[in-house]
Amino acid sequence: MKAKDNQQLIFTNATIYIDAERKINNLLVENGKVKDYYVDPAFYEDAKIVDLEGGFVYPGFNDSHVHIFEIGGFLGCADLFGCRTSDQIAEKVAELDKKLPEGEFFLGNGFYPDDYNAWSHEDLAKLDNASKNRPIFLMDQLGHNCIVNSYSMKKCGITAETPIPPGGLVVLENGTPTGMLRETAMLLASDTLFSLLKDDIIRKGAKQLFELWASMGYTSIVDLMGGPFGRIFRPELCMEMEKAGEVPIRINYKYTFYDLDEIDNCLKYKDKSTDKVRFDGLKLFIDGAYTGGEAWTTWKNLEGGYGLNCVYCDDSQGEKYNIYRIVEKVNDLGLDIHYHIQGDKGIEVTLDAIEKALEKKGELTSVHTFIHVAFITEEQIKRIKKLSSHVNITTQPGFWAVEEEAVRYYGERGLSCYPAKQLVDAGVSVGFSTDYSVSPLELTSPTKVMNIAMTGAGDPKNHPPLTMKDLIKGFSEGSAATIGISDTGKLSCGYWADFVVYERDLYEVSAEELDTKNPKVLSTWVGGRKVYESK
Repeated sequence: MKAKDNQQLIFTNATIYIDAERKINNLLVENGKVKDYYVDPAFYEDAKIVDLEGGFVYPGFNDSHVHIFEIGGFLGCADLFGCRTSDQIAEKVAELDKKLPEGEFFLGNGFYPDDYNAWSHEDLAKLDNASKNRPIFLMDQLGHNCIVNSYSMKKCGITAETPIPPGGLVVLENGTPTGMLRETAMLLASDTLFSLLKDDIIRKGAKQLFELWASMGYTSIVDLMGGPFGRIFRPELCMEMEKAGEVPIRINYKYTFYDLDEIDNCLKYKDKSTDKVRFDGLKLFIDGAYTGGEAWTTWKNLEGGYGLNCVYCDDSQGEKYNIYRIVEKVNDLGLDIHYHIQGDKGIEVTLDAIEKALEKKGELTSVHTFIHVAFITEEQIKRIKKLSSHVNITTQPGFWAVEEEAVRYYGERGLSCYPAKQLVDAGVSVGFSTDYSVSPLELTSPTKVMNIAMTGAGDPKNHPPLTMKDLIKGFSEGSAATIGISDTGKLSCGYWADFVVYERDLYEVSAEELDTKNPKVLSTWVGGRKVYESK
């Protein structure tokens, strides 16, 4: 059913949660937004009655940190998940290489070696032999490291003398690159190679993923359109897809930037949002992946290091990498921003910069969202709470189920990463997200995340379980707070009528029963329009 823009709709015959707790029996929607509750249909003769057939309605869920659009270009590429050795990687590449036109750009995704820094010229030679005459870019499971072949390094001008961005590492053997580019060093290749990605490939993959997220009950996402691997930033393509009816959910997109000088590049997008494709500010990397041992910490990890940092607290690496200057400009421009931060040192310096910007300007004009916060401290949680409404968090309790690599680098500390319950109980604004494609696809459904979070992933001592109320609030209001646009996250009057309908009341389903398709999503609605219906 598609509603006319000015048509009134009365949703009835359902238990309707307008937030994580309050319930109503019917919902009046006008022009796609909530108009009233508990209405008498007799007073609205021209309204269309929508029978939800006894379902259970919740405000639409928001996956507040995800890489759906940009990873669309990787969907048809080589699936390297499970590959840990160069032999396994080369075998997969050789298999797909035969199916591609000569010279066409080759993408792969999902490898996870035992030791990134051990990648050698011998490993590179195996990749080169698997596919000699085309550029190759293989991204790891974390999205924080990549392998390129010799053809790509030559095309991109990568040598031992190439300047490396802060927070990056080019793995060398005998003083020459092996093709393993870590963290922001991936920009040395992606700035050239990603321009080879064709729109139709990205579009096909993104459309498939948007539809999948709608089927899981998500009505919006925060899509970064970039990472340490570089930017696949094509919001115009996303808007074309919207016009063609290929965007069922709201896409709140970020401009990923890497230094002070790049901030102005996003300003042309500020006033170009559409109904579903909405510019949502900036994304900055403070440190690297904790499951790669690169969280920026005040204490040494098991490899004897403190992780890595992509920013500095002074001008020692140039003004453009000074976090204080970056945050001050962001605040002056009033741009919302998400920070990738895993370690306590990264959290500390970012909080310092935000408080300094507040002191200088007298106010915070932006919403600052901390992503991940694997090793946040109690004192830092208190500081964030004091900055409430301007600083919040989005985290991934689903990662509790796949964090064995954290123990490899952090020992006992790695057992209790992502202290989601501690954050919620402290009264901090917390949203929940999946960080797909870092998380495997089977862990992206809200109900699967709920299962992991409510059982503590089988380790409640290290992962105090969350409640269903915590999770519903986090996926709706908490995640909406990370956007800075107050029109989604609950079914209050004046808000968009974005909601999901389940066959059962989530509050009545045990933690053990919750799974990817249990309970079943009956339908998903965005702006009062049905964008998904189960068969």
